[in-house]
Amino acid sequence: MENAAEALKMAAAVLIFVLALSISINAFGEARVASRTILDYKDREYDYTYVEGSDTTQRIVGVDSIVPSIYKAYKENYKIVFENVSGLEDGVYERNDEKVYSIDLQNEVLGTNTQKEQFIMAILYGDMYEEYGTVKQRFKKNMGITLYSEGIYDKIKNRRQGLKENLGVYYQEETRTENDDGSLEASDSNADVPDANKTTKRVITYTEP
Repeated sequence: MENAAEALKMAAAVLIFVLALSISINAFGEARVASRTILDYKDREYDYTYVEGSDTTQRIVGVDSIVPSIYKAYKENYKIVFENVSGLEDGVYERNDEKVYSIDLQNEVLGTNTQKEQFIMAILYGDMYEEYGTVKQRFKKNMGITLYSEGIYDKIKNRRQGLKENLGVYYQEETRTENDDGSLEASDSNADVPDANKTTKRVITYTEP
């Protein structure tokens, strides 16, 4: 009888342990879902603020912040726009003899990551980039892109007032065209597509402070 009683106690203990373990796993699962929901909600809220152009998305920055942002055009598929910036009146490069005031690798046929990195480096540092000569000739011949010998870095590095940085977002499905002054005009060719099914694109715009 004593052995049977001990066996029953052990079985009850095992059941209690399994029940407690199940409850703990379920609780952790619910906590993970709740935290993910909160994060997603914050992300959506931030995106909304981003689109609406809240004052918190503006700041005055120097070259030490602008250069990493330009790298994001390559690393994170950002679009960088310079609107009416002193020193960049001729744009950041030329495409088929037209001045371009933005950096958006989506608009250029750059097949490999190496080409994209070379493009960014040449735009940033001009003939200070060690591969500038080779890259300039190749891009001109194959893509009709003219790279300037003086890069963006040299043109803005000595600015005392910096530049005003504005953050925004648009949908890649929208057609974005540049006006003569570098400003952007959007038209949505997929207006019937729900916003949730569209791909958002981050854009950083620099203007005079």
